[in-house]
Amino acid sequence: MPKSHTHMHQHLQMPHSRVELHTLARELAFEQVTIIGNASGNWQPATTGTTFIFNGTQWNEKSNPNNQIVNIANGGFAESKYAFVVQGHPQNDLLTQALTQVAIELTPQLGCWPSSGLTTIVLMQQLSQHVQVQRMSLFPSLARPNDLPPEDHLPCMVHNWLGERRIAQTFATALDWPEFTLPAVCLANLAAVNKARGSQTSMMMKTGNPFDLLARLQESTPSADMPHSAKHIQLDWLITLAHTPIDVWLKYADLKQVINAEALFFNHMPESKPSYWYLMDTQASQYLDAIRHSLAYCWQTLSTKQNGTTHAITYR
Repeated sequence: MPKSHTHMHQHLQMPHSRVELHTLARELAFEQVTIIGNASGNWQPATTGTTFIFNGTQWNEKSNPNNQIVNIANGGFAESKYAFVVQGHPQNDLLTQALTQVAIELTPQLGCWPSSGLTTIVLMQQLSQHVQVQRMSLFPSLARPNDLPPEDHLPCMVHNWLGERRIAQTFATALDWPEFTLPAVCLANLAAVNKARGSQTSMMMKTGNPFDLLARLQESTPSADMPHSAKHIQLDWLITLAHTPIDVWLKYADLKQVINAEALFFNHMPESKPSYWYLMDTQASQYLDAIRHSLAYCWQTLSTKQNGTTHAITYR
């Protein structure tokens, strides 16, 4: 059985019959939907409506026997030939078809297969009158734990999370989704960054354009065997970017530059395509969340100022 991300990309090469939104709306009546992500924290199924969970999130079935719980799994994880496996709904096959269609249409906007969470949210915000999202910010950490073998990639690394937040930003305010909105400063990430290598903060840019450094990172070809001297230089760039104040980011940010930076922080096929070295390096990866937070906050701020002129996501 192929890895999940490989499995998903195989579906991009397959013909798929299209399901129309008005047909879904007739056959799938969702008055209220609660979508539960896989982040940490306690949760319970909603007392009304339908609750969606992912990849077998654990819950106490006996405590809520009358609520509808629908589990959505990546086909690769579920050892299925389909892109998604839906369990717990009378129209499992139709939901599977709709999710696959949405995922295929999101892929070119992201440069990779979307997460099950975003795919479900995009679909449900069109089919349900009320959508609540819990335990999900579309911002999992790229900081590698110390005990992760050097040759292993983080599972979340295969998705373009900055791109997913870019898409979700177009409709997030219409949902009950308090965890989506980011604060200006990621205090937890900055504390970790400062502790990791605080002696390097003397080189922090005060007025320079952080997007210039991001562009220089993109000039290098993703490779696992980059010379040590080049890695050291790029590590200094990452430290500088992680310590750059958010007002400096906002001073230079524009929507195009933020989108261009997305490609630096994911590899949708890490087993067949080389990754940027810092995605696979324990020390360097500790600085990525602070940088990504600044980029995501720039998009959040700039897109809000655009007053809805960014492209809305709709499927007909």
